[in-house]
Amino acid sequence: MKKLLLILIPVLLIVAIGIGAVIAFTSSNKTSKNPMKNLRQSVERHDAERFYKILDVDAVLNSAAEEILTAQINSKIDVLAYSTQEFKTAYENLKPDFIDAAKLAVDEYVKTGKVTLNPPLSPAQKFFKDSDVTSCTIKNFSKPKTEGNETHAAVEFYNAGLNFYFMLDVTLEKVGDAWKITNAKGFENYYNSFERAMKKKLESINAPIREEIDSSVKVKGFEGAVHEGDEYGFSKMLKLKIRAEINSEKPIARIGGNVIIDGKEGREGLTPFSVEVTDSKKGVQDFNVDKVLNPFVREDADVMRHGLRKSAIHIEITQLDFADGTTLKEFDELPE
Repeated sequence: MKKLLLILIPVLLIVAIGIGAVIAFTSSNKTSKNPMKNLRQSVERHDAERFYKILDVDAVLNSAAEEILTAQINSKIDVLAYSTQEFKTAYENLKPDFIDAAKLAVDEYVKTGKVTLNPPLSPAQKFFKDSDVTSCTIKNFSKPKTEGNETHAAVEFYNAGLNFYFMLDVTLEKVGDAWKITNAKGFENYYNSFERAMKKKLESINAPIREEIDSSVKVKGFEGAVHEGDEYGFSKMLKLKIRAEINSEKPIARIGGNVIIDGKEGREGLTPFSVEVTDSKKGVQDFNVDKVLNPFVREDADVMRHGLRKSAIHIEITQLDFADGTTLKEFDELPE
């Protein structure tokens, strides 16, 4: 979860830099009251006082946190989310520290035009670097629409570094005779687009590694059944017997991978496993893998309610530990 939350830093900077680049704001774009133009100028002139008067940073950060966490919960298994209270506690512990770090990054950018990334990089700094937020540009924007005291504008961004588009809906409110950017929605779009782009890059990097793993160990099939889990009936246990064909010239000590359960709307539930190989000979072998079914994870809950559908479960091998101490492993994040 902590790693996923780090995306808020580049997203907030996108708002700060990108929204300021929109200079067309109906007929008022020629006046000094245009918030888009004023925000852009405050960044260009490193006028932090003016910048914070035009953009409600706290509101934007809170909105981003809520949307990104929701997208995360709906698309991934989170080992911390075994109860609503546990998730809430983890979120509340992470959010203040992260927002402080995000504010520091934005403040430095507005005042100096850059964000310092001196090695060794913290996880947040590394994520900011990997996300390539400086490549984001505005490609298009809608004509702002006003309802009462509130105005909205849709802004389309393009991340050239990771090659994806995303939209933000920007909210502006009139305070006295001036406009202020009070919020931005659509961070879920950024999150999902970023995840797809990263997955595509990782798949490209891992393709030759996966081919080498497949030539050494190939999953031929599996059998499975749902059993009772904890003594209170809270969870259940999915017990799998995986049949794999070993063709490796080097003896294998351990096999690692993931049990993947397909969910609705393209979601996946993913659980890592690691099994010891006791027979060093080539040929077909069976391995037992147990997966706890978490009722708070949608894909797991479907299996608990409706039983096991083999077509919805996939087994992937991602790591081989050889007896000589060497390892063949797919990347789970982009290498330096």
